[in-house]
Amino acid sequence: MKKTIRISGGISATIATGSFQNLKPSFSWEEVIEDCDLNDTQIEERIRTLYDKSSAMLHEAEQKAIVERIQRERKDLRFLPSPKTKIILPSVTSIINYDADFFVSGEDLAQYCAQGNIIDKKVKHFIAEHKWVNAKDIKDNWTDIVILTKGGLKLETDVGDFPAFLEKYFVENMEVGKRFFCDEYGFTGEPDFTGIPQFKDAKEVPTIFDVKRTPSSHSNGQQLAAYCKALGIKQGIIVPLSGKTQQGYSKPVIYGEDKLEGYWKMFCAKQKEFKKRYNV
Repeated sequence: MKKTIRISGGISATIATGSFQNLKPSFSWEEVIEDCDLNDTQIEERIRTLYDKSSAMLHEAEQKAIVERIQRERKDLRFLPSPKTKIILPSVTSIINYDADFFVSGEDLAQYCAQGNIIDKKVKHFIAEHKWVNAKDIKDNWTDIVILTKGGLKLETDVGDFPAFLEKYFVENMEVGKRFFCDEYGFTGEPDFTGIPQFKDAKEVPTIFDVKRTPSSHSNGQQLAAYCKALGIKQGIIVPLSGKTQQGYSKPVIYGEDKLEGYWKMFCAKQKEFKKRYNV
């Protein structure tokens, strides 16, 4: 005999937020089925489905709370939701540099990042518009310019010469890098640009390029290794642009397939440390 039944599934929990109060989310689903002809096993399966939906929403709320707590502690760390899974992923640079504040003050770190951001945006503007302009001529640079002009390090807003670099180290088919989300390995990233190098010691293959004000072999190698692993590319190159040399650039640093494999292992180890510290 058919009957009307009401089934539900839900979950609640307490999440530590790092503030004075904890977050206590609760999610539940309820359905009313008229003229129900489901047997007991089918009803149990439906209840389990509703519970799983509630559990997924709780996990999403927990992730959001954790990220908010982390960003109160470290405003320079970046997290973005995957368009496919909706899971919040840390950026590659956040994973690599999560302990950078152990060695450099937060204020100084913000200024170094601001100068690096300006250089990156100027390079991307050049690739897209074929014009090398001053930092002030790019609207998106305004916040970083303020950080530099008010910062105690007195870092310059305009350093490096990308067009001069390309005259000596030509790159074909340059394209501005696009943000990717690697759900398989749990991170997101955005290369500065891609292209095919046409200079000595580099293979003429699709390559990921990243611009740095001050190259660092370990962190740069890990960053390129993560990008290349996610995008299926076998070569990465660092482009050093700064005011430390008269010409505004230094020799590119090339990471071939063997080097990238070694640095990928280092990145995976760093990612484990990151997850242990922040529980994400």
